[in-house]
Amino acid sequence: MNKIIVSALAVLLSVNLCFASSQDEKQKTIKNWLASDAIELHLPAFNTIEDFSGNTFQLKNLLQENQIDLCKISPKESDQLNWNQSQVSWKKKSTNSKGFVSLPNKENQLYYLVSYLNTDQWSELELSLKSYPMIEVYVDNKKQLSQYTQEADEAKESNKSLKLEQGHHKIVVKVLSGEKNNKFKLELKAKKDWNTNTFALSLSPKQFMDINKVLDGTKVKSTALSFDGKYALISYSRTLPPSDKSENWKEIQEIESGKILYTFRGTQLSNIVWLPTGNQISYTKAYNGKTSVFVFDFEKKTEKKIAANIADFSSYTWAPNGKFIIYSIGKSNSEDWKMKKFQGMEDRLPWYRTRSFLYKLDVASGVKQRLTYGTLSTNLADISKNGKYILFATSRPDYSDYPYFKQNLYQMNVETFAVDTIWKDKLVDGQAQYSPDAKQLLVQGGPSCFGKLGENIGNQPLANNYDGQLYLYDLISKKVDPITYNFDPAISSAKWNSNDNKIYIQAQDKDYVKLFVYNISLKEFTELNSSSDVVKNFDLSENGETISYIACGISSPYKAFVYDIASKANNVIANPEKSHLAKVQFGKTEDWNFTKDDGTTIIGRVYYPPNFDSSKKYPMIVNYYGGTSPVERSFGGRYPLNMYAAMGYVVYLLQPSGATGFGQEFSARHQNNWGITTADEIITGTKKFIKEHKFIDAGKVGCIGASYGGFTTQLLQTRTDIFAAAISHAGISDITSYWGEGYWGYSYSMNATGKSFPWNRRDIYVDQSPLFNADKITTPMLLLHGSVDTNVPLGESIQMYQALKLLGKDVEFVQVKDQNHLIQNYNKRILWNNTIFAYFAKYLKNQPQWWDNLYPDKNL
Repeated sequence: MNKIIVSALAVLLSVNLCFASSQDEKQKTIKNWLASDAIELHLPAFNTIEDFSGNTFQLKNLLQENQIDLCKISPKESDQLNWNQSQVSWKKKSTNSKGFVSLPNKENQLYYLVSYLNTDQWSELELSLKSYPMIEVYVDNKKQLSQYTQEADEAKESNKSLKLEQGHHKIVVKVLSGEKNNKFKLELKAKKDWNTNTFALSLSPKQFMDINKVLDGTKVKSTALSFDGKYALISYSRTLPPSDKSENWKEIQEIESGKILYTFRGTQLSNIVWLPTGNQISYTKAYNGKTSVFVFDFEKKTEKKIAANIADFSSYTWAPNGKFIIYSIGKSNSEDWKMKKFQGMEDRLPWYRTRSFLYKLDVASGVKQRLTYGTLSTNLADISKNGKYILFATSRPDYSDYPYFKQNLYQMNVETFAVDTIWKDKLVDGQAQYSPDAKQLLVQGGPSCFGKLGENIGNQPLANNYDGQLYLYDLISKKVDPITYNFDPAISSAKWNSNDNKIYIQAQDKDYVKLFVYNISLKEFTELNSSSDVVKNFDLSENGETISYIACGISSPYKAFVYDIASKANNVIANPEKSHLAKVQFGKTEDWNFTKDDGTTIIGRVYYPPNFDSSKKYPMIVNYYGGTSPVERSFGGRYPLNMYAAMGYVVYLLQPSGATGFGQEFSARHQNNWGITTADEIITGTKKFIKEHKFIDAGKVGCIGASYGGFTTQLLQTRTDIFAAAISHAGISDITSYWGEGYWGYSYSMNATGKSFPWNRRDIYVDQSPLFNADKITTPMLLLHGSVDTNVPLGESIQMYQALKLLGKDVEFVQVKDQNHLIQNYNKRILWNNTIFAYFAKYLKNQPQWWDNLYPDKNL
């Protein structure tokens, strides 16, 4: 009998313990807080007088109307909070044994309390509050709970359901204290099939990368130097959440002191540029639909209008001597039509009938003169150093001769209007600029810009003319020197320095973007130290002594730099995201390459999750290039791989054959291949990586690509089953329909299927199109597409979705309303990113809840 009683008690105790354990797993009290010192509040003047609504000022209004920007509060212990002219400290405060936070009993004291919540997956929680004093509770800067009565004897309860994305979350509590019982308790309760093991509480503001850290904050966009390099005109932008709007502005900064001398924030000025002489700027402003041009000398503090009432103004360029500007006028010749006969293939493009022509404005006299006329747009290429000549180009389609466009380049004497033809009917165009003495041209173009002369493609039959090259062109002898023939990096831009007669270059070097200088007399390229991985938008001061640029690292945001040519020293002049990202922890990144059987090295890199542990198993995401440009080692971007790693994935990025920046022969592999080599290299690289890294869960590997990379994603699934999930954004499913319908379909194909067409290369256009191999696909696939994509039309995803649905495959299709090839709208971009994360979580982490919440099945 006693044994039976003891056994019964044991069972009962066991049940109670299990129940308690279950309860503990389902709820968690926030026991530790960072609390501010007490902030004394005062009632406003005339608080007893009724307003227009008949209300007097209430104590709850003290809590509601005494505020600081919660976005700026992310304290750690001992940090200081600025309040008016004083500072208050953040100190750790813990709950009592019953889970209540107790604050001093004194009326009208304001307290801020902060705690952090980190979730390792999308979670649905309930926020439960018990409070005696007036209180407001915010999660990620949004008010979730509030209580505006002071309870003396019994705590008031309230609850709010929360749906939290994976990542770092901030909980802020505002308390207005009363005479007694200033206690509150805040709990988190897991809902449905979750438990509290999916999240952790902390007092550390350290976090991993998330989409808000990618999109928000002030970004530096470009720099431009004054004549003597003493001042920089720096362009910035920032988002304005929660709206979809953004702000763009420019500032003039003195480089030596770092002082901001002028800001053009909130102005209606456009086209702000430096003059080539003196420290002056010019800008335009529109009045009643017409444009005026002004010059401002910011040292003399004088402004001068140099032109007014210009209709259809487009852009302008200063002559190097500062005596005149060349500006363009653009006018549309489109008609309001019900039926339209196309005048050629380009006539379907909305802007095709717009034409622009060149004009000259003499600054001293204000005289305006028209320089060009006709049926073809004339585009300014350059103005000679002495201001005597200009270069301009025309281009026209010609379907009789591949690649179907012909360019003419002209030189005009702007004093006599005499025109000489530099070249005519060039099949692969080039961008030209004058040498300092105007005897040569520096021409930037593809390997085929001057026929076979610049091609260094080995045994490949056709060059990839997206692979930028440089040529010296002698205006007298017409002789061409392909100076980058043996230089592998792909040229992005170049400037000829009149001070040292050297050419300064920005070029794609594999997955880096670097600065180089070319010594013309020695015929040598030298890399400049940019202190970064990826350089953008470089500028050269008119006196030729200083370079400015923006640049970033693989785990560091864009900054603005200046580089002194004589000393070879660079300095950061703007780092606007420093504080925005100060508390972000990044995982390790490293290079990982493999060698194919034919000896080709395919380079790649790996992003590891923060707090990576090689003894654990991780899902992996594989990424690769779109178009024909390699995926740079840049920060942020459309596909922020640091953020993918922060979500708990190992990310393997590789640069398959066909990418520019690896030499002409490598990029020429893009021609007439349409993904076969690329896909097989991705498959080989992925298998090798998994084999050599035991921490990868081979059954949980996904892949993602966009545009041509979206095509690659689809093609991969017809050739392998190693992926557990695949995401294609704006992917091409049928090469023929893309070739015919995309705005740039057939022009892109000149470098992807050169001299090949649907009627003579069925093996490419049909046999290699994923749509015609859809029955081979077994991998779950998500198709994403902007609903108004003009580059890769929406139909490319529609027809693949239709095929896979009819085949009974696992496929999802999500359109992004009113977005083109790139998802640029702020809030839609967040939803688009969350869609990617939720889909991968479903298939690579066995966590379908986020996806199901975003896209619940409809009974249609």
